[in-house]
Amino acid sequence: MNSLFRKRNKGKYSPTVQKKSISSKELSELIERLQKNADQVEKNIVEADSRMQNDLHKLKAGQPAQYKDHTASKLTESAKLLYVLDGDAAIARHMKHPQGDMITEDIRQLKERVANLRAKHDQIYNFTPLDVEPQVNWSKVIDEKQETLNSQGFGTDLPLVNSQVEEHNIFHNEVMAIGPHISKERDKEYMSSLQVKYQKLLSGSQQRQQDLNSLQDYMQRCTNKLYWLDQQAKDRMHYDWSDRNLDYPSRRRQYENFINRNLEEREEAVNKLHAEGDHLLAQNHPGKNPIEAHMEAVHADWKEYLNLLICEESHLKFMEDYHQFQKNATDAQELLKKVDTDLDQKYSPDFKDRYQLESLLRELDDQEKALDKYEAVVKSLQTHSLQVLPLKYRRESPLKPIPVEALCDYEGEEGQVTRGARYTLTKNNGDIWDVTDNSGNKICIPGVCFMIPPTDPEALALTDNIASQSQSVKQKTASSKNALQQRYEGLKADGIGDAASIQVRQLLAGLEKVNSDLDKQEKAITANLRPPLEHSRAVQDSAERSKDLKNISNEVRCIEPEKAKKIQECEAFIDTVPNTGNATLVRNKAEDTNKKYNQVVQLLGAAQEKVDVANHLEKSLQQGRDLLSAYENKLVIEDTVPEDLGALDHKKEELLAMGMELQSKRSLLNEAEQNLQKTKTCSSTLASRFQEHCPDLERQEAELHKLNQRFNNLSKQIDHRSQTLQKAKSSYSTYRSGYNEVNQFLCNIPNYEPQETDNIQQVETKLKNQMTLLGDIARKEQEVQKVSADAQRYQQAVKDYELEAEKLRSILDMENGRNGYMNKRPRLQSPAAKVKEEVKP
Repeated sequence: MNSLFRKRNKGKYSPTVQKKSISSKELSELIERLQKNADQVEKNIVEADSRMQNDLHKLKAGQPAQYKDHTASKLTESAKLLYVLDGDAAIARHMKHPQGDMITEDIRQLKERVANLRAKHDQIYNFTPLDVEPQVNWSKVIDEKQETLNSQGFGTDLPLVNSQVEEHNIFHNEVMAIGPHISKERDKEYMSSLQVKYQKLLSGSQQRQQDLNSLQDYMQRCTNKLYWLDQQAKDRMHYDWSDRNLDYPSRRRQYENFINRNLEEREEAVNKLHAEGDHLLAQNHPGKNPIEAHMEAVHADWKEYLNLLICEESHLKFMEDYHQFQKNATDAQELLKKVDTDLDQKYSPDFKDRYQLESLLRELDDQEKALDKYEAVVKSLQTHSLQVLPLKYRRESPLKPIPVEALCDYEGEEGQVTRGARYTLTKNNGDIWDVTDNSGNKICIPGVCFMIPPTDPEALALTDNIASQSQSVKQKTASSKNALQQRYEGLKADGIGDAASIQVRQLLAGLEKVNSDLDKQEKAITANLRPPLEHSRAVQDSAERSKDLKNISNEVRCIEPEKAKKIQECEAFIDTVPNTGNATLVRNKAEDTNKKYNQVVQLLGAAQEKVDVANHLEKSLQQGRDLLSAYENKLVIEDTVPEDLGALDHKKEELLAMGMELQSKRSLLNEAEQNLQKTKTCSSTLASRFQEHCPDLERQEAELHKLNQRFNNLSKQIDHRSQTLQKAKSSYSTYRSGYNEVNQFLCNIPNYEPQETDNIQQVETKLKNQMTLLGDIARKEQEVQKVSADAQRYQQAVKDYELEAEKLRSILDMENGRNGYMNKRPRLQSPAAKVKEEVKP
């Protein structure tokens, strides 16, 4: 299992990040072949050693050897397999398999064991029975083992410690295997001295095993915490804090949810790790350096994480302020534009009678007062524009260096920045910014750590434009009022006028009312299209808007008969005076009214189609979210692998079925993709024909992209868990079989302890039986070592499974801003811990 630390220049023993390589099909097949061949060599060694021991007893008894050729054949076959294993191990290392070095070390040990067996083979079959059993200097062997033990240190990163744990388990088994041989020595004084040395070696080996296990456990938990912190930091560094991100309200909810519910719990977990590290140091744990390094790494990453939370809070405020300003500015522009349009259409003096003019003059008086009051809003916008940050520069490199300010203290690989200090941004590389300090030193720091101070040139230009627009509207209002007043005074002086003029004014007034009704419906349509959908209820919101558009459609259909009637009256009037100026005025107004009606109908049709398609898209996105959440919730509750083989097989079948079922639901995302394309087409039509732009398209694209990512991550998670379960099943099956066999042997060991009532012959028989039993125990050593190796492989598979489960849980907690699932129920004990306890000496 790889360490997940980022590189830090904190000291000699600082941990470094280890990246996991991604297994391909070819690499998977290669590893299976390696495992198969290594198991065969292991089997040959055990079988050859057992046969040679049988022949040894026969030779001692003066009987001929039975398995000389057979054992030689097994050793030759093992040598050939080791040659193949060497080649495959070289390929694994070349393909950067994370356990390449461990594989090489295992092969080296197999070679050494085969070589020892070959030497033993020559010794047994080439000497006389009296010389068959080699004499071993156990005192020297113990001294060598003690020297090896004293020279061992403790790794500074998790992969090395994992390797040391496995190596020492083998070493400890070898130490335990020495015990039965010492009891064979006949010299009591020599044996007593040897036992003292052996007990010292055994005690030291047991202590190192305990120290390695406690160090491995502590480093693993630090690694899990560092992985979570690393994911949190990456999320904030990769997040889009620019003006283009419209989904900041959901980020605000997620942030506040985490601060209120999860932050304190996470801090307690970090403090607990620190306290456990202090406890290990207080007990004078020999792994002081790696423990201190991991404590320091967790502390540094936690401090960095808190600083990034400060940055996130600041950026959310900046984005809210920016978009609020943009909304206020847009509202101001639309209001002024509406007033300007009304001045052109509604307040034209043409074709108005005295009573209409009086009404319009009163409205303009009120409007002039409202514009005077609105001047304060424009000035407020101008003041606000001086405080708005230029968020646009966060997504593109500035044309020239611009000042930036650090939002937090941050130490990177190429320098550090101090909160509140000013720097100069020279290049925006996306997540990483190149800045220089006052001394001209270049520093590369994540962009999330900086803000670009006001002012925003575009915000200033926008408010200047609004101020100019406001002045223009005020002047136009005064001009329109003057024109209306002049027309009113003229009509007042001329009296009512002739009958033809009165009829023209009546016809134009009727058409004006139709146009006014159409304007009202057009504004209702654009009011339906322009605001973005409510993100938390997009499906319901889009359905409600579709229903509103249907109501607008009914209103437009009600206008059509009135429009047709007025057009018919105009045509009748034109027929009576075809070549007069009044006829031309009426004809032009009638044509404009028809165009207006057709435009509103076309806009309504395009809007209805777009909203309906958007509703289908939001439904498919919601269905996608619900679907993936259901699968994620199924996976996130799994803490570890099942304990027994039956449940393990059942879980593997469940994962296989889940993976197939998930792939069968891929069509749901394909449907969402099709709906997105339809939405793009409808939005393009609205933009090109009516200049109406969709405010939801970028968010919808981002959500679909995220759903595809979640789908792919789920598929990989299911595949990885299935492969890990297969490894766990294979190793556990062989482990359990070997363990039961060894355990049964140990449980059935007869008691040959001499009793006070035994005669001399009975005592001699029991002593002889004890010697035979000790030989049987020594021959079981190879099986014990294999059981230990299988246990290690099983524990590693379980740890891989649990780490992947923890990764998924952390990602979901981060995305949903929720309390971890594990807080809601007690965590099950890892079966790896139970196996570890079983094989513990």
